[in-house]
Amino acid sequence: MFKMKTTLIGLAVAMAMGASASAADLSRGDQKFLKNAAEIGMLQVEAGKVAAQKAQHADVKAFAEMMVADHTKVNAELKTLSSNKNFTQPTALEGGKKRDLDGLNKRTGHDFDEEYADEIAVDLTDDAVDLYEDAAEDAKDADIKAFAAKTLPTLKAQLEKGKALEKAVDDAKEKRPATAKP
Repeated sequence: MFKMKTTLIGLAVAMAMGASASAADLSRGDQKFLKNAAEIGMLQVEAGKVAAQKAQHADVKAFAEMMVADHTKVNAELKTLSSNKNFTQPTALEGGKKRDLDGLNKRTGHDFDEEYADEIAVDLTDDAVDLYEDAAEDAKDADIKAFAAKTLPTLKAQLEKGKALEKAVDDAKEKRPATAKP
């Protein structure tokens, strides 16, 4: 009887330990995905908030508001996933992502709209699609792979809308009256 209890306790402890994943258990690629996805998501939300305030083109404002809503939701899911994997996400933008946001903040008018459409709506979203495609295909962790695959259709739809936005902003530039030069 004692031996059976000891075996059951040992089995329960082993199962509990196996169930709690640690960041050390994640492959480097999976850790890199979690970090990069968090950074891209943060930049999408922060840039979207700026664009919702500063953009002149109505389509830029609407796209930015959609991105804030979509990425706030995705970021929350990513944070839960990271927490379940005992992985600590970055909490602030650093390096190139911070410079991208700072550069966007310095722009105004149509120049702002154009920068947001090109750099955030298209280029950054394209980077996100590539990142999530790679994780959906190559992630070692099943939960990360499933999260990436589930999120990918939303990102692809955002990219298509971003490309349409880029064209709309470019078309608006062509329709603007030229300023007279002295």
